[in-house]
Amino acid sequence: MKFKKYFNLEKSGGFTIIESLVYIFLTTIILVEGINLYVSMYKSYIEARALTIKYNDYQNFYINFDTIISEGNLEQIIVDDKSILFSKDDKSNNLNKIIKSSEGKIVVKYMRFDVTEAINTMLKDIDRFEVKRKGKLVYLIIYDKEGEEFIRCI
Repeated sequence: MKFKKYFNLEKSGGFTIIESLVYIFLTTIILVEGINLYVSMYKSYIEARALTIKYNDYQNFYINFDTIISEGNLEQIIVDDKSILFSKDDKSNNLNKIIKSSEGKIVVKYMRFDVTEAINTMLKDIDRFEVKRKGKLVYLIIYDKEGEEFIRCI
């Protein structure tokens, strides 16, 4: 066997081209999947943050609304389909508050002797605002731009 002398069949310590390509391919797949996972997690975080901000705004609206109701000395509450009027019995002050929808916002309008003193925005980015009366119960129904409705009995 003359040819054995010329061929050394022992494996050297380095990687072959095929092994290197397999390692590069597997590393690339793992890296791409990791980046996709990170991007999807970040998108869901952004959506959850926006939803949390929206629900926080609605909770702030209801807290402010409860504050207006619980101020006391309310003589009458006049309910319309699109607004609520709170009138105090203090004759010297005569401050009326009207809560209604205006241009995609819920506003409270402060009036004294039928003259508007201030208009404050309570909630933004709504589609419509309805007030329903069933017997002695009054329901506030707020529809947001995504089609969700928020119902509250006062």
